[in-house]
Amino acid sequence: MLRRATAQHQPMLLPIVSPLIAIASAFGVGAILILMAGKSPITAYSALFQESLANYYGFGNTLTKTTPLLLTSLGVLVALKANQFNIGGEGQIYMGGLGSSLIGLYVKGLPPVIHLPLALLGGFLLGAIWGLIPGYLKAIRGVNEVITTLLLNYVAQNLISYLVHEPMMQPGAPSPFSPKLAASAQLPTLLPQTQTHAGILIALLAASILWVVLVYSPLGYQIEAVGQNPIAARYAGMSVKSTIMLVMSVAGGLAGLAGACEVMGLKYRLFEDFSGGYGFDAIAIALLSRGSIAGIVLTSLLFGALRSGANVMQRSAGVPVTVVYAIQGLTVLFIAISLALEGKMRRQLGTKLS
Repeated sequence: MLRRATAQHQPMLLPIVSPLIAIASAFGVGAILILMAGKSPITAYSALFQESLANYYGFGNTLTKTTPLLLTSLGVLVALKANQFNIGGEGQIYMGGLGSSLIGLYVKGLPPVIHLPLALLGGFLLGAIWGLIPGYLKAIRGVNEVITTLLLNYVAQNLISYLVHEPMMQPGAPSPFSPKLAASAQLPTLLPQTQTHAGILIALLAASILWVVLVYSPLGYQIEAVGQNPIAARYAGMSVKSTIMLVMSVAGGLAGLAGACEVMGLKYRLFEDFSGGYGFDAIAIALLSRGSIAGIVLTSLLFGALRSGANVMQRSAGVPVTVVYAIQGLTVLFIAISLALEGKMRRQLGTKLS
């Protein structure tokens, strides 16, 4: 009886233990790479985390980089809840940046209390539209969302490239970027003398709202039901097609909000390639979180710290920045391995208990 109870508790611990093991394994392999380069892993990791978390300016930079990661990974998560794999966060970030830029540049004469939320809404809506396209194609036409979201990344990126090179380019600019957004459409700075802006508060608010919706609302139950068993959800009277389109729209909107925060809080202009791969890192963060909003927040902070401290690690310890990218990639690899092993353990446990 005791053995049976212990076996039943093992799967409950796996979602907590597996990500920790994956992260520790990635840092372990990263330490081996650092040793192979003739450097000290202790010195490198100390410089990495001391600068990104214990230093005032470094921590501000960490929060700045955490903002788009958190918002975009929330979008990936909400899609995963309905068993939809949204890898279009990068393109949705670009479209969100475009939406906020259009409001910030061409809507004039508004006070900040109206202009600021309006520009954020523009970013959210354009990102949501970009997410709705693959959602519609999946729900109505049966087109795989992985393919459409991936391809739309390149469409969005090239669209932004065209706009900042041609119609939206500031006259006489040394490189392709738009004119500066109106001051009334710029997010305020949170930490003086840093780039930390109010976008991190927006991201945390979005995480809180999404947690309430997914855990306590009927809509959250519907999303879970569609993700777990769409046939049963349909027999229960739930619209599977509308749920798919909804979660993909929300996913796109959250990523679009990330792009809006980047433009309105950091760049103040629309630049070419302003995202820097946040949409792809968000996929790893969502997988590591294992469906937990708290896990999303903590993992986004970890990845933000890695991005923030990478250059300092290179300067202080002589370790290339590519080691940090390798750690991020290894984390994804190890979490994928842990998911496969977890599935095998659950099947074996089910066989033993039956």
